[in-house]
Amino acid sequence: MGMPIASSPREASSTSGQRLLDEARLMPIHVIAALACLGGAALDGYILGIVGPALALAKNELLLTATSQGLIACSALIGVFIGGLVFGNFADRYGRRPVFSWNLAAFIVLSVCQFFVQDVWQLVVIRLLLGLAICVEYAVGSTVLAEFSRRKNRGALLGCFTIAWQIGFTAAFIIGAFYDGDNWRMLLGSSVIPAVIIYLLRLLLPETPMWLKAQGRDAEARAIVDRHFGAKYAIPDVDVSPKGASLGELFKRDTWKHTLFSGLFWFCQVGPFFAIFTFMVPVLETLGLQGDHRVDLSLNAIQIAGVIFGVFLVHWMSRRGFVIWTFVAVLAIFLALGLFAHAPTWVVVGLFATYMFIGPAINNIQFVYPPEIFDTHVRATGIGFSAAFSRISAAGVTYLLPSLLQAFGFSATLIMMAGFPLLGLLVTVAWAPETKGKALR
Repeated sequence: MGMPIASSPREASSTSGQRLLDEARLMPIHVIAALACLGGAALDGYILGIVGPALALAKNELLLTATSQGLIACSALIGVFIGGLVFGNFADRYGRRPVFSWNLAAFIVLSVCQFFVQDVWQLVVIRLLLGLAICVEYAVGSTVLAEFSRRKNRGALLGCFTIAWQIGFTAAFIIGAFYDGDNWRMLLGSSVIPAVIIYLLRLLLPETPMWLKAQGRDAEARAIVDRHFGAKYAIPDVDVSPKGASLGELFKRDTWKHTLFSGLFWFCQVGPFFAIFTFMVPVLETLGLQGDHRVDLSLNAIQIAGVIFGVFLVHWMSRRGFVIWTFVAVLAIFLALGLFAHAPTWVVVGLFATYMFIGPAINNIQFVYPPEIFDTHVRATGIGFSAAFSRISAAGVTYLLPSLLQAFGFSATLIMMAGFPLLGLLVTVAWAPETKGKALR
């Protein structure tokens, strides 16, 4: 089975004279899909962001040690890794809609469970399960939005996943910063409110016609198109595979390069992103700014500005060009930080601030490229694999970086971290397909 690189804009017309779904004018179903999918991304950001302020309040009651705090923080990452390998495949086998809806039901139940946490291990288990649910948003959310989106603005719309995530994360930070109570369980459980709203939105969303067609269920797919788009629109051609997807299909002779590229470019983007926050701590401490809420808000504002800028870049640039040149920029920043670690403070802070702007902008492509690379019948499986693969670098950097800093120092460790964008650049030049403006398959 080939990847979806074959369909150009000229191939957008069906043989019956109908226009394809991704050429449709803006309709209510597009708005519902965007709100339901991007709302899930914002919920992810909120859930991951609220744990910091909550643990600060829970520290004495739960007798938290550095190890237990790290375990709670990493448990969601572990859940994302496992969930990526499992639930993306479920969505390809059993449908986008059931996995997408039940995922929000799980968010609701797990959010409520946090109101009743009594010890560290209960919280670790709940956060692990939340990580499983979060990866469904990565794998299935971007799949659903890609399959419902219009081709001309698909890149920008999928790029908004990062904006939504950052908004949710920043909202959690603001709520945590200005909360003057001591009920940490309420902070953790507050995610139930947006979860219920998004769950109700998802009940309005039908199964994607492209998935139904890939399963050979043409009549059901046609009925959804007629109801939500109109009879003049046709479903893009897809490979029919009613038996469902498997991870093995991602590594066939004509697919393995694109699969590895999708995982590796994400892997190489995530590593530096997690690393930079570890390096920021000593820099802020040196300046006497660590723990200053105004500084934290400023950093969040820089990141939001970065993700908005990234959406415009995704819209303007080719997919290959975006990834190549952003890896070049990150490589230059990390080498400069490593080689000139003793430069004046304003230079070091300026380089960090530059990455705090560029890093979130780069992350936009993680929700754009993978949905365009994989065929419909393996799309969620492929995205789930890519997301899971990326967590290896996230967990590895989180675990190893303190030891590397202690053993080799600030400068040498930053130069080591430059290996991530260097590897990503080489892989992209060698294997990255161009998917911008092409119909999904």
